[in-house]
Amino acid sequence: MKKSVIALLAAATLLGGCAQPINYGGGLHGIENAVTNFGASDLEKLSSAMVDKMLASAAVRSMTANGEPIVVVDSIKNQTRNHVDTSALTAMISEQLQDSGKFRFVDPARVQAVRKQLNFREDDRFVNQSTAIQFGNMVGAQYMLYGHVATIMKSTSNGQQAYYKMTMRLMDLKSGAIEWSDQDQVMQAAATNSAAW
Repeated sequence: MKKSVIALLAAATLLGGCAQPINYGGGLHGIENAVTNFGASDLEKLSSAMVDKMLASAAVRSMTANGEPIVVVDSIKNQTRNHVDTSALTAMISEQLQDSGKFRFVDPARVQAVRKQLNFREDDRFVNQSTAIQFGNMVGAQYMLYGHVATIMKSTSNGQQAYYKMTMRLMDLKSGAIEWSDQDQVMQAAATNSAAW
């Protein structure tokens, strides 16, 4: 299933994306040719990196040592000016966490029912502490995982550089404490200053 989602995202990016070639350089994830839109390879890299960091953290190892805590994954927010398929990114993170066998997840139908009851839209934020705790209690979750993707644009003599940075946090829904927080990024370096951002 994961491969088919990635294949569909790659096809959509190539068909609908900007054709300006760019180069992934420097950054954390090596060099790769792509287009200026945030695409399938970006989604896969960031979701894998964030899940790996989360599972390797001391806090998460401790909370999963004696069982499988129940987590609800809030939709990743797009804080860029570009299109980012945050639904696919959220799904990838959820699938990778499920595959780890470390967590149990709230039934999506239950999440939607509570959203409707509280008049939350899909893009509403739960990250306000009291709202998140209320929501978590209603869906029966112990933790909420949430985050966002942002960009930082820089001009250089060789053109524009776009850093896509993802930040994630894991909140304890009893205390409101942030148990884990981290970030990762990919860098896109456009070939010329004529890139349309």
